Amino acid sequence: MQNINSHRLDNKAILSIDFNMSLGFIPVIITIILGEFTIQNAAAGIGMVIGWFYSIYSYTNRTKRPPNFMLYLCTLILTLLFLGSLIPGETIPPKAFSMTLEISIFILALLLLLHKKRFINMYLKRKELSGKKLFIQGTESTFVAINIYLLLVFLHLIVIAFCLIFLAPFSLALSKTLFQYCPLALFILTIILNQFGIHYFNKIAYRTEYFPIVNVRGEVIGKTLAAEAFHTKTTHIFPVVRVAILCNGMLYLSRRPSFYSLDPDKIDLPCESYLRFGETLTDACKRMLKKRFPGAKDLNPNYSIMYRFENNTTNRLIYLYILEIDEEYLTRNTHFIDGKLWQVQQIEQNLGCGYFSECFENEFDYLKDIIDIKEKYRVS
Repeated sequence: MQNINSHRLDNKAILSIDFNMSLGFIPVIITIILGEFTIQNAAAGIGMVIGWFYSIYSYTNRTKRPPNFMLYLCTLILTLLFLGSLIPGETIPPKAFSMTLEISIFILALLLLLHKKRFINMYLKRKELSGKKLFIQGTESTFVAINIYLLLVFLHLIVIAFCLIFLAPFSLALSKTLFQYCPLALFILTIILNQFGIHYFNKIAYRTEYFPIVNVRGEVIGKTLAAEAFHTKTTHIFPVVRVAILCNGMLYLSRRPSFYSLDPDKIDLPCESYLRFGETLTDACKRMLKKRFPGAKDLNPNYSIMYRFENNTTNRLIYLYILEIDEEYLTRNTHFIDGKLWQVQQIEQNLGCGYFSECFENEFDYLKDIIDIKEKYRVS
């Protein structure tokens, strides 16, 4: 568990290029390209060596990067292809070399997909397996890559079937396109589409907002989507940052928006926000003040107290900050609803009348003492 005051937590589940398991096709792509310029067994041998080195590198870094099962699968195919090429006689027609790689990987990938649960459970049962989280992430990423690849292969086979029905016999150009160039393009396109999917996921994840769940000591014990947090306000404790604004011995208060679920339309402190997952308390203050006072750079609120606030509507751990501000910032500010400076006596006359928010009425005695102390030292 980590404390909000001293730790910054990762907010977004951002995926790196390591999660593009289609990169495991690189040895196959190299093999196909080399197959256009050299003999089959040489191309397969070079691709196999690259695949093995890449696989060893991936496996030895499995605690830092997710395992690339697509790479291991491709390396296995290239190894079998190379060993088959050593058998005397021409085992694969030169024009079918690329297509053979495509179909071989297609068959193994399809078998792996059909036995997905068994494959995952087989590894998870191994007690000595290190980096289980990365293993699970790598497995899921591999099956994403497999799904993209299988879809493209199905489309390729449909195109071949169409051409067989309507365009047979094939011309030399069409034959090369279908059986030599298309497999190469298919592997490259899988990598591109997989990377585009990762980019899209990261974009969505970056925009997705989470709130931390804390205990009474302010230690983070979980997180939840911001949208879901509003439906579980009373079952979990959520940290909330509030900023009291002092000016010349007075408190600046404003009306809470009418769409707030807690004390709508009541008079309250002008700055309040749920802490976002990954934010520090200081970050939350800066975010709120930047929104309320655009362009102001010298606003530095001071942490004051933390207290628990709970009722039938919400369950909060409130962090209260104090900000002393010049009146010029307030007079030109249009970001508050009915915002104005209140004298302590004015507030006292309206306490308990349902005019102020419940939080503010709980905080008032404490804020009054702070104002009295500051005014006492200001005069002296």
